[in-house]
Amino acid sequence: MPVHVDSSLPVHPLTVADVDGMVRAGILDEDDRVELLDGVLVEMSPQSERHAYAIRRLTLLAAQAAVRNGLELNIQLPLNVESAISQPEPDVALTPSVARGAHASRALLVVEVSRSSRRLDLGRKAEIYAEAGIPEYWVLDVEHGELVVHRDPREGRYSSVHTLGADETVAAVALDLTVPVCALL
Repeated sequence: MPVHVDSSLPVHPLTVADVDGMVRAGILDEDDRVELLDGVLVEMSPQSERHAYAIRRLTLLAAQAAVRNGLELNIQLPLNVESAISQPEPDVALTPSVARGAHASRALLVVEVSRSSRRLDLGRKAEIYAEAGIPEYWVLDVEHGELVVHRDPREGRYSSVHTLGADETVAAVALDLTVPVCALL
């Protein structure tokens, strides 16, 4: 259900602690498809068949890379980006080991699969991940058949952004992972 808020109204932003409390109190269910971005609970779109296929392919390839690199694989789980008001849930994140009872942080690679969320994934989410210092962020655009690769975060933005077509190959910079883009589509 879309909600429209008059931009002149003062809005109280939610914090990560607020949302965690809402989950503990049963106000939000762990299976609710929302993520906290800039103090607002943002509804996540249902997954199309193409989105689900890309997640399955990414999971398989990223799991192998996680084993090779001694990392953990996080699929559609909260990522601690060291922000009081944002806790995105990327489709894929490769992170160092996570302590029991904590959300992953310090991701080496984050991937979002984009269909209807392209503007958000390439806009504000890219800024959130850059602000967190995540060295590499990929947006797999299943509608356009391309991979947008963000690297080298500086001052809240990625200084390097390149678009690769389905006939190209991407090699991650911070871990051993090389993937033909067509293998993800």
